[in-house]
Amino acid sequence: MNERFDWLETERKPAAAPALPAEGFDARAYLQRAERAFRRGDREAALAAYGQALGEDAALAEAWVGQVRCLVELDELAEARVWANKGLERFPQNAELLAAKGLVLARQGEALPAMEFSDLSLSRKDASPLVWLLRGLVLLRVERERSGEARCFRKALEAGDPDGALGLRAGLGYLDAGEPAKARPLLEACVARDPENALAWYALGLAFERLYALGRAVACLERAYGLRPEFKPKVVDALRAVRERPWWRRLLGSVRAALGDA
Repeated sequence: MNERFDWLETERKPAAAPALPAEGFDARAYLQRAERAFRRGDREAALAAYGQALGEDAALAEAWVGQVRCLVELDELAEARVWANKGLERFPQNAELLAAKGLVLARQGEALPAMEFSDLSLSRKDASPLVWLLRGLVLLRVERERSGEARCFRKALEAGDPDGALGLRAGLGYLDAGEPAKARPLLEACVARDPENALAWYALGLAFERLYALGRAVACLERAYGLRPEFKPKVVDALRAVRERPWWRRLLGSVRAALGDA
C-alpha cells in the first residue's frame, strides 16, 4: 500500500493525517469539510478529511463512499478498489458503496463486473441521486453507443442539485469521455448555482475550448485562476491550448459565439 494512504486505516487514529482543528469536530463535521473540499476539486484535502471522519467513526458509510470517489478522481484505482472492498466488508448492502465499486471497475476496464455492481446498487430500494450519478459515469465508460447515461444523470438531478455538485461530476464525466457539448449545460448550471467553484469554471473553460468558443474559454479559465491561484499550471496549459488553435478554428469559434451557437 502506498505510504500516502497508510493513515487511512480506521482501526486506529492516524497520526500522519493532515492537521485539522480538533475542537468541536466530530465525524459529521469532518464529513462536511470533506464534501466541501471534494466539491471544489481539492481532492487531497477531501481525502484527508474523509479519513479523519472515519478515524472518529468507522461506521460512517458516507465517508467510505467519499474516500473511494476521491481515490478514483486521483486515479489511484488500485487503492480505490482496496477501500471499496474494505467498505463493503462493513456495509455489504450499501447501494452507494456498490455503485462506487462499479465505477472503480469501469475505470479499470472491467466492464462486465462493473455493470454487475452497478446493477446491484440500483436493485436496492430507493436509489439515491449519487447512485444514479455513478451509474451514469459507469455507462460512459462501458457503453459503446452512449445513450443510457443521460437518463441516469436526469434521475440524479430530479430531486434538485442546489450546490451543483452532481451536475459538476456529470459534466466532468462527459469531458473525460470527449463530449464537451453534453458537458457544457451541466457545467453552466453548476457555476450558476456555485459561482465561487473554481473547478467548475475550469471545467467549463475546457468545454468551451473544445467547442472552439475560445473567448468564452479564456474568460472561464481566468475566472478559475482568480478564484483559486493554485490552478495556475492547469490554467496556463489550457490557455496555451487555446492560443495554439489554428486560426480558422479560432475564427469558427468567434462566428459560432456571435450566432449564439457556442
